[in-house]
Amino acid sequence: MSEFPESQNATIESAGAALRDERSRQSLSIGDVSRHLKLSIRQVEALENDEFKVFGGPVFVHGFLRNYAKLLGLDPGKLIKAADRTLIPTVLAENEAVGAASPNDRPQKSVVPLFLVAAILIVGVIGWMLTRESRPPVESTPAQDSSGSSSGAVDSLGGSAALTEPGADVPVANDPVTLRPGRQVPDVTVSVMRLMFDEESWVEVTDRYGEVIFSDIGPQGTTRRVSGQPPLSVVIGHAAGVKLTYNDQAVDLALYTRVDVARFTLQ
Repeated sequence: MSEFPESQNATIESAGAALRDERSRQSLSIGDVSRHLKLSIRQVEALENDEFKVFGGPVFVHGFLRNYAKLLGLDPGKLIKAADRTLIPTVLAENEAVGAASPNDRPQKSVVPLFLVAAILIVGVIGWMLTRESRPPVESTPAQDSSGSSSGAVDSLGGSAALTEPGADVPVANDPVTLRPGRQVPDVTVSVMRLMFDEESWVEVTDRYGEVIFSDIGPQGTTRRVSGQPPLSVVIGHAAGVKLTYNDQAVDLALYTRVDVARFTLQ
């Protein structure tokens, strides 16, 4: 492995400059690097110019820097530390831009809709009560038991349930789902994914509804357990440093890995 100059052993000011200088020293062109790493020329130039925003996340930048460093025989750890000094201010700036509104503004935006929802609910309840009171009496009444109480079904609120026509579904007490006529609850299947991080890596998992249920950097030597409803869409940065099992079955990430990033769907 090539060593950096003595003056750069402690701190490297620019990861990109270090890569560019070493590439030039080894008489390699950007096209040579592009072919070896299976990156576009624009991506290689972005790495050498410290333009890390184009790669979509710190872990992807770490993976590309690690591969580039191995190609040139450099120490990837020093390059990654140098890149992080550029990445961290960028991430903070983006977060500040998203949350530019002052803290005093945000509650006002959320409280108004809550009042509207509460008002609508109150009006709906009042309307329902008035409608219920205005209904004509039922001609036939349920049989009375010896205590004088009705023998009809009891709803979840403890009162007598409304009479139903023959053959209609009868609500089950204390079951909020069956109280909604015509709605069926599908069988829920939950699958379990186990991630073992031999090296630091970033993982994002999306469930069948398109919701991100896991997105985090796994430190080296840790294990994470993720459960969700399949199919699960998975993206793993630096996939070579991760082992994965799905419902206790090992998954070969090499089959889905390109330029150190694995993308696949688990059914």
